[in-house]
Amino acid sequence: MPEKLPPLPGRKGSRPPPVRDPYADREASRYERPIASREAILELLAEHGELMKIDSIAAALNLSEAQDLEALSRRLAAMLRAGQLIQNRRGGYGVAGKLDLMPGSVIANAEGYGFLRPDAGGDDLYLSPAEMRKALHGDRVLASVVGIDRRGRRQGAIVRVLERRSSRLVGRVVEDHGVVLVTPDDRRLHQDILIKPGQDQGARSGQIAIVEITDPPTVQRGPMGRILSVLGERLEPSLVVEMAIASHDLPHEWPAPALAEAAAVGTRVTAAEMAGRTDLRKLPLVTIDGADARDFDDAVWAQAMPDGYRLLVAIADVSHYVQPGTALDEEANRRATSVYFPGFVVPMLPESLSNGICSLNPKVDRLAMVCDMRIDDAGEVMRSKFYPAVIRSHARLTYDRVWQAVGEKDDDACRELADVLPPLRELHRLYKLLAKARKRRGAIDFESSEVEFRLDEHGEVVQLGTRERNDAHMLIEECMIAANVEAAKFLQRKRIPAPYRVHAPPPASKYEDLLEFLREFKLKLPPHDQVTPADMAALLTRARRRPEAALIESVVLRSQSMAVYQPADPGHFGLALATYTHFTSPIRRYPDLLVHRAIRYALTGGKLANYLYSASDMASLCVHCSHNERRAEEAERDVDERYKCAWMEKHVGSEFAGIVSGVASFGLFVELTESKIDGLVHVTQLPNDYYHFDATRRMLTGQRLGLSFRLGDEVRVRVLRASLEDRKIDFRLVT
Repeated sequence: MPEKLPPLPGRKGSRPPPVRDPYADREASRYERPIASREAILELLAEHGELMKIDSIAAALNLSEAQDLEALSRRLAAMLRAGQLIQNRRGGYGVAGKLDLMPGSVIANAEGYGFLRPDAGGDDLYLSPAEMRKALHGDRVLASVVGIDRRGRRQGAIVRVLERRSSRLVGRVVEDHGVVLVTPDDRRLHQDILIKPGQDQGARSGQIAIVEITDPPTVQRGPMGRILSVLGERLEPSLVVEMAIASHDLPHEWPAPALAEAAAVGTRVTAAEMAGRTDLRKLPLVTIDGADARDFDDAVWAQAMPDGYRLLVAIADVSHYVQPGTALDEEANRRATSVYFPGFVVPMLPESLSNGICSLNPKVDRLAMVCDMRIDDAGEVMRSKFYPAVIRSHARLTYDRVWQAVGEKDDDACRELADVLPPLRELHRLYKLLAKARKRRGAIDFESSEVEFRLDEHGEVVQLGTRERNDAHMLIEECMIAANVEAAKFLQRKRIPAPYRVHAPPPASKYEDLLEFLREFKLKLPPHDQVTPADMAALLTRARRRPEAALIESVVLRSQSMAVYQPADPGHFGLALATYTHFTSPIRRYPDLLVHRAIRYALTGGKLANYLYSASDMASLCVHCSHNERRAEEAERDVDERYKCAWMEKHVGSEFAGIVSGVASFGLFVELTESKIDGLVHVTQLPNDYYHFDATRRMLTGQRLGLSFRLGDEVRVRVLRASLEDRKIDFRLVT
């Protein structure tokens, strides 16, 4: 009779885990037959000093029964995927950190090379085209540093692929002499997929298809796979979102168990659920969001006090409804974030939760986790506390309407918001104090506007514009930042494992490129090891007086490190904060839900050793959430780029004002002033001449006519072509 496999996490049992494990109690609370924790296994391997096979590890941990050996095998496999361990060809396990190996995500370039973005942060590792044959864009790998190239970049070698990117992608079918290939739509996936015989679903050459990679690439051959479905002959705007979901393999269908659990949740808050919570239903808390928002995470209220202000930030108590170990939690973890497209969202939680019982809808009782702060007249938080509460939002407000009332003093808006206008005015006065404190600490403020698309019922782009921010946007932003900081401080004091939002200073290589760019505009920054957020904030303030302000701001933004989730908190460079986390959006971000669970556990006085998540568990979750956040951003960016092309297709032949945002030997990149859409003026679309490219000064100069073009030049262009499929827009210079 086969041995019974160990149960899933969440079931309690009485069998004690191995001795000398500091997390024995935690493991016993999670498993019916607990084995050694990840921490204990790492300590064992580190102390042993050499690679150990699984039978030696099992013997050292006193494990001999089949169930325990199977559980150990699963745990070691999970630690391999997380990049904590390395396994050699003979089956020996070792601690990756002890072997100077770093886990990270592969970021490919269309030219064939790539970079490793380390999970722990820091400068990227260059991967040569030969190394990139082992992996695809989006894979998680374990790499070693093998040298320094002539540009001073660290070069890496891929030692092991930890986790393959999503197996699905979208591409164009190519048939050649009976061989069927699919060329990926994402140019960073620079290897065609060979379709196995009989697995082409009858697709014809030229069609757009969804493909599943069944055999990842090796050094000897490229990836192989099968066609799942055909989307069509031509890429239409109506297919853009569907294509992005398929290309990035975004989970968008709900498993039946998760839907069943969501359906079982009541639609009203019960008296039993309110018990033990602070009753804030009489306070005029309000939500302030965009006009198209459907789920409301946060509600705010402020009151002037003799020594400053009291600010309440109430956040939807998702952790009450989504419990660890449930199908709902498993699916929320798998998604890790909601993905927002124009007119469509792929949510992290089912709609009955995200738009229903979890959402802080107006005039109904809702459960919340509250950050209650006292802020002095200098805009500094003096003290804060967290507690579960029941609230009733008194109004669902929009940014524009709030600004019309408190900023523009519009009579109609003031009458409409009369019931909540006094606390709104208090919030606005408080915001001015918080904004001054933000400026004092030197936070970087980017003022770039956001492009908005309006679609018709067929998914066609019928309007494009930019969304301007006003004080109401920034008011909510400052309130959320204040609550996030207090959550981070609270968790640091309690030492509960949680995801922190970390933003490192700019990588050295990007910073050097930024300094070179700024020299063209006679602007300076301190050396890399001395730069502070205040330096960059001052630079942007100076640049805003110049015509090239938008260009300079976009280049400074691109020079920044990517913010990630990490279990340790070295701070947030952009916000000039020593500690930071995400607490305010648990409906749409899994890290926020983890933060809520940590706060709730700390409030109950639970022991650190018994907490559901260990430090290594949290490290793995942080990597997973950061990876899925990047996947969501890439999907959203793909859709935006295609919609921009769809919009410009309607304007072929039209003229627009723009600014030179990039110079290369083959032409000029131009950003349109009004819409912020980028396109290329190829050198053949410049006045007829021989052009010489000065890479140092980033300038193109005509030999015969003497015309020169450089960064920041204001130009006028005509739209020549826009390709929805290639995501490219071509301009011609209007002289």
